[in-house]
Amino acid sequence: MGGWIFVPNNSLSGLVDGNTGGTIVMYLINFAAFSTIILSLAEMSSMAPTAGGQYHWTSEFAPPSLQKPLGYTAGWLSALAWCCGTTSGFFLAGNLIQGVVVELHSTYVAEPWRAYLFVLCLATMGALVNTYLSRKLPKLEGFAFVLTIAGFISVIITLWVLNAERRLSASEVFQTFSNDGGWSSLGLSMVAGQILLVWTLTGSDATAHMAEETRHASDVIPKAMILSYIINGMMVLLMLITYCFCLTDLETAFQSPTGFPFIQVFTTATGSAEGAVAITCLLIVLIVFSVTNYMAACSRQVFAFGRDRGFPFHSWIAQVHCKSNCPMPAVAVTYGFCILISLISLGSAIAFNAITSLQLLALVFTYMLTIGCLLWRRFFGKPLPVGSWSLGRAGALINVFALLYSAYLIVFIAFPVTVPVTVETLNWAPVMFAGVVVLALVYYVLYARKVYDGPVAYLGSLD
Repeated sequence: MGGWIFVPNNSLSGLVDGNTGGTIVMYLINFAAFSTIILSLAEMSSMAPTAGGQYHWTSEFAPPSLQKPLGYTAGWLSALAWCCGTTSGFFLAGNLIQGVVVELHSTYVAEPWRAYLFVLCLATMGALVNTYLSRKLPKLEGFAFVLTIAGFISVIITLWVLNAERRLSASEVFQTFSNDGGWSSLGLSMVAGQILLVWTLTGSDATAHMAEETRHASDVIPKAMILSYIINGMMVLLMLITYCFCLTDLETAFQSPTGFPFIQVFTTATGSAEGAVAITCLLIVLIVFSVTNYMAACSRQVFAFGRDRGFPFHSWIAQVHCKSNCPMPAVAVTYGFCILISLISLGSAIAFNAITSLQLLALVFTYMLTIGCLLWRRFFGKPLPVGSWSLGRAGALINVFALLYSAYLIVFIAFPVTVPVTVETLNWAPVMFAGVVVLALVYYVLYARKVYDGPVAYLGSLD
């Protein structure tokens, strides 16, 4: 997890709808609340370590009469969420490359199609690494981990040292609240602007999708999931506070020709365009490493659902290359989704927000399904399977809070950043989400219901 890398870009909506004080407060609230979701998922990953993750757990813990439809729904939505997560990472990195070019060459004309070509190149590189270098992924991830820690320390020190005389005071950072999004109240504004920062907290459940390639998964996976969430959360907080101290001129930052206000913030903080470009280039490299690893987990999710015959062309998607032990068709599906969904950038200036919101909408919906089925099993079903790691007596209470918090997120994920809403500022994620659900249901009615049984049919239902 490298959520701190995305803080400068993903704090934008929070700054509009709450300023520095509101952004930090909402992050702390969400960090505490989101931890209940992670704890619930970690316990399930110990009970049933499998590449299917939420999709498998929904199928296994749901009421017997609903195991098939709920598992099918969770499979589609989980695959959608992970594919959108892969897309958003490559999309951001590609557009940042164009932003760097604009910062260095003022005569360069930033065009959406040029940014799309950058995205296409990066996604292609990520797909090639995940297919032909799949056995090298552990070493790549180890290198990326070291680079992420070194990059974090470098960026933090650079911003604090070079910005020593220009940064805001502590009172300005922690006590400045504002409603610049046009909402009826400051509280509603802060809630509406929180979603992109919540996105920096997601990703630790990627560990669950690698469970079938991990030794002692029942013990290792939940611990890795929780530890990564805590470390990532602390790094995000420190980066967020550091970045807020650098926001000496928000108005100028929002007018940056690069399309990324944080590049202008870095320029002011370091005192030079070159300094801003150096930090931004480091972030681009880290984003590419991060999303390449993310693509690996995504392809395993797609593979798992294809293996259970939930997708069209499932026989092809479920194939594993004998030499590389890599699900190459699943990687190809992930890559194809990425380059196709990124096309919306050619007609929308807020494409990144739409893709990110769609990912969160689908991901949180799978959390609700999974945790809801777990609670049903706790109270009405037969005993849960025993894993190496457990929440103990606090499990039910944590699960209930996680379910309620997920429902709360679902409501506000669909909110736009500002009001009144126009065609350009509308959050199109719910529309795209509904389209995917309709597609999945049509395929289920026409074909999938005849061949799809769900993972519990192969492993044996505990009910």
